[in-house]
Amino acid sequence: MQLELDHIFVCVDPEAPEAKLLKDFGLTDGGGRIHRGQGTANVCFLFHNAYLELLWLFDESEIQSSVVRRTSLWERCRWKETQACPFGIAFRKNPNLLDLPFSTWNYQAPYRPPEASIQIATNSQNVSEPLIFISPAKRKPADSNLGDRQVLVHKFGLNEITAVRVSLAGNQDFSREINDVNGLGMVTFLQEDFYHLEIEFDNAKYGKFHSFQDVLPISIKW
Repeated sequence: MQLELDHIFVCVDPEAPEAKLLKDFGLTDGGGRIHRGQGTANVCFLFHNAYLELLWLFDESEIQSSVVRRTSLWERCRWKETQACPFGIAFRKNPNLLDLPFSTWNYQAPYRPPEASIQIATNSQNVSEPLIFISPAKRKPADSNLGDRQVLVHKFGLNEITAVRVSLAGNQDFSREINDVNGLGMVTFLQEDFYHLEIEFDNAKYGKFHSFQDVLPISIKW
């Protein structure tokens, strides 16, 4: 496959108090980091093929800098006030893939080496849609050099993300970039009255469902 799902982010409140909800449910905290120069920080929950990232605003001046501005991360991190879409979707790229299926621009992320730019879909300033980008990661979490492989172990035996459905608020037409991603078959976008992210694990073989909607705009099926 030329592109694979790498991770999904959801913007949350500072220090991610929402993470406790996920941990109480049975997800294992995979650690996090501060994105110096970008003005964000995160905590991640790793699965075999991809991960869920909770992302929050860490530094107002950094996130509003000219370098970061085009990502609209400031609006996304403050989505409860701005009504921006709080999601991001990242793909891993096969090194042999020369042409991406959607148009991009190169983001020189301040926390990464100067030569290591991130390709971001050109709809990034359309804050009613997720931030779509190519992850710098080359391998899925299960194939990475993890210090503790227990971070891949979760209650209910959740292993792989097999489908993602993203509900977007409003009735405007999707951008070309969203339609291009929709056509890949890995992520499905729907028009609703609210933002919501549904993550399916292991082809929902157990027929179970849980919503975190009261605190987080996500639900899971497994």
